Amino acid sequence: MSERTAEQIRIEMAEERRRLDDDLEELQAELRSFVPIVIAGVVALALFTGGKGLKTGLRVIWRLL
Repeated sequence: MSERTAEQIRIEMAEERRRLDDDLEELQAELRSFVPIVIAGVVALALFTGGKGLKTGLRVIWRLL
């Protein structure tokens, strides 16, 4: 069984933290790419609900999520 020093453990943790940061950035970029689709959906639903207004449309989308 190999024994790791505190410095080796710190280096491994820093590498893992960098990988996690990269993954987080990728996920945030994916979420940002969905924003226009969500906005278009809200607008379309608001138009579809007509007289009921935007609040009703938002409530329906919230239930679907």
